[in-house]
Amino acid sequence: MTGKRQGPLALLIFIGLLGGQMLVMSLQARDPQTGQSMLRAWTMTAASPFLSTVGGFVSDASEVWHNYADLRRAREENETLRREVTRLQLEVHQLQEAARMAERMQQVAQYQQSLPTDSVVARVIGRDISGWFQTVYINQGWQAGVRLNAAVLTPDGLVGRVTAVGPYAAQVRLITDEQSGAGAVIGVLGQSRAIGVVEGKNEALCKMRYVPGREPVALGEIIFTTGQDGIYPRGFPVGRVVSVEKGSTMVSHDITVEPLARLSKLEEVIVLVGRPETIELDRSVVSEN
Repeated sequence: MTGKRQGPLALLIFIGLLGGQMLVMSLQARDPQTGQSMLRAWTMTAASPFLSTVGGFVSDASEVWHNYADLRRAREENETLRREVTRLQLEVHQLQEAARMAERMQQVAQYQQSLPTDSVVARVIGRDISGWFQTVYINQGWQAGVRLNAAVLTPDGLVGRVTAVGPYAAQVRLITDEQSGAGAVIGVLGQSRAIGVVEGKNEALCKMRYVPGREPVALGEIIFTTGQDGIYPRGFPVGRVVSVEKGSTMVSHDITVEPLARLSKLEEVIVLVGRPETIELDRSVVSEN
């Protein structure tokens, strides 16, 4: 029985050895065209579909990553460009504002030189937010020679008077303030020479009172200071007549006056340090304004 069992076992061993020998021979065999081993050729053949799939996936993933990196870089560059554009726009606005300020200061300086008295240029640094008092604050005080009731003006026309003063700042009450009281302007109409009192209306306009109803008043007529109020020297342009409610022999006109100075846009003003009796102006220039 032992011999019978060894017969099949020996056969299996023989077959195994034969298969191994054939495998070794196959491994050593080479392709006559390429000269490489058959095993390597079979391995490459078997692995090529898998390698192709993996290679395609890696290529797609690499392209996606590069596209993402390019997109992120483009976004960063766009953000940098936006910041640069914003900075340049700010610089342009600053240069434009500086140019406008330089132009205003040149006009103010030229007008200041034409005045027959000492004066100082001041910048408006604040406004009263209350609707009852129309006042502004300037950055010059008694250290610069500013005094109470000093007349304040621009090249366009009268602004008002100083009502409070400190060493480095002052308060200016505008001619449109109806609380001006003793600071009301005694004015004269440029054509008819009729005299009246210009008072504020707490709006953008003034009113002229006490002009006799028999006196002719024309729309567009310019009103000048007379100097009779003891505050404003004679000859300052105050405003322009924009409407007239006719009076009569016994009733004075109701005249609405638009200030020539742009009170809602004040940035620089001139404060008179001295008080000449008369301001000589080119009336043709005033009429054109």
